[in-house]
Amino acid sequence: MLLLIGSLIAGCQTTNTPEQSLPKISLENLGQKEMPAPLPAAPDQQLDFAAISAVRDKVVTEGVVAGRILRDAFLIKGIDATTASIIDADIAWFNGDIEVAQRLMRGAKTSSIEGQLFVLSTVEERARIQGRWIDAAKLAHFRIKLVMTSPRRTPNSSNISYSVAAPGDRLWTLLMHLDDGQLGRAAAMADDPDWRGWLTLLQAYRSGRNATYNWLASHPGHTATNPLPAALATWLDAQPPENIGVLLPLSGRLKSAGSAVLEGITEGLYRRFPDPEERPRLFTIDTELRPSAVSAYREALTGGADLVIGPLIKSEAQTLESLKERPTPVIALNRPEVYASTGISNWSAMSLAPEDEARQIARLAFGRGQRRALVIRPDSEWGRRMEIALNQVWRGIGGVIANTLTLDTTAAVSEQIGSSAGSVPSERRIEMMEVAFDAPVASRPRRRQDFDVVFLLAADPAEARRLRPLLIYHYSGDVPVYSSSAVYSGHDHGQNQDLNDLILVETPAVLQGLKVDRYTRLQALGFDAVSMVDHWQQAEATEAVVLQGRTGLLRRLPNGEIERELNSVAFDGGKLKALPIR
Repeated sequence: MLLLIGSLIAGCQTTNTPEQSLPKISLENLGQKEMPAPLPAAPDQQLDFAAISAVRDKVVTEGVVAGRILRDAFLIKGIDATTASIIDADIAWFNGDIEVAQRLMRGAKTSSIEGQLFVLSTVEERARIQGRWIDAAKLAHFRIKLVMTSPRRTPNSSNISYSVAAPGDRLWTLLMHLDDGQLGRAAAMADDPDWRGWLTLLQAYRSGRNATYNWLASHPGHTATNPLPAALATWLDAQPPENIGVLLPLSGRLKSAGSAVLEGITEGLYRRFPDPEERPRLFTIDTELRPSAVSAYREALTGGADLVIGPLIKSEAQTLESLKERPTPVIALNRPEVYASTGISNWSAMSLAPEDEARQIARLAFGRGQRRALVIRPDSEWGRRMEIALNQVWRGIGGVIANTLTLDTTAAVSEQIGSSAGSVPSERRIEMMEVAFDAPVASRPRRRQDFDVVFLLAADPAEARRLRPLLIYHYSGDVPVYSSSAVYSGHDHGQNQDLNDLILVETPAVLQGLKVDRYTRLQALGFDAVSMVDHWQQAEATEAVVLQGRTGLLRRLPNGEIERELNSVAFDGGKLKALPIR
């Protein structure tokens, strides 16, 4: 037994230990009557990063129970109280006990710079997932100042990434989530001049280049200037194009969609460049009348385009992205199915892709404490893609899929919902008891207890209004339900009463629009494309958020894909209202 315990503990020395050597037995199997207390924390105590990382990986890949068993093995081995407190906070977080996790993390005291940075990074990341942007930004700012004033800037004792690789970009992205009112109030209340400087820098950025130059002149030596965050230096040096070629379907079956995008582009051009002397010349090319996207692109070059917006169709975006040479930059209005490379230049792909929304609602639910999901989706290519995108994030951050219901169009929907939610089996058990005893049973059906959130991936408002009441009927009305913007059409408030309390994400254009129709989002896409004209070089130089647009917060990934983050809202009285921060 001693040899067995020794081999198990030896297998916990690093996070790269082979899986078969990690403990898979309980305390009873180890012969322990009670768990040993953690070792007292010493001054300048170095955290056991390997133990923390191993438990986190175990929880994400195998679940909370497996993580607890590994945590117990480390306690038997002997870890300090601070490390044990952080591990317990992690387990509570992944179990959905957010308040417990926060309390335990607050109690994790360490005087080492590496330990402080790690704790700050963990708390900041969890505040970000919860949507507590101002709290997360303050933690990111404190972390930057701690790194800059520390005699040891580069941690060398952990393989967990908690250092500030790009000091300002993360803080910048967090601050970009604040609207102008929130930003102004935070700046007015700021006691720390350096913190106030970050807030006023963002205000200046939103006001334009002249305001940003003025900020730089009045803030020499500020922590935001070494280097400037979010590739601001690139943006300050950029010159707007003189000629913009727009590739859109302006005839044929997609004429209405192309015209809506063009309307947004035109509005954006006049708003972004109010001075006629500085406004780029815009000319359009109808892709429906050209043999291919490549020929349309080359025609735009012949016409003198310094930048190209479009095409709108996914297959055409794929063709244009695959070009070996692209001398003039392109802001496509759809994403290719497959990207040729990850380090692509002169190419950005904007989109209203619903996969962004699936990923976002996964993070949103996790931040609000939900951990075990029932996924309901249509039996379609759209539903399959949404499920893949959601699962990728949900499982990656520690969520569990309890069940997935792919709706069968040939079967009764109520029966399918009831079977997945668990009320139908419960009803049948009650019926069997009544038959067996030939008497009524004083019991009511209940749902399955192994899920605490429902991802209702409905493809349109009518489907959502049909499915949401069925969840309530089958005793799942107390479970939070999340959906994409596909469930909101912008009107029919009376019918939307059936969707009350349903949580979703939506574009700012729809939330702020006085008149919303099926083209509102496409117009917003066009408007943001022109806004990105002023930021495309900056976006290629950073992964930070560079634009608070009408389609959401926008940032460019290394493969050229522009990811959008929408607003979090919920149905209340048939209308959408901002989701309160927990």
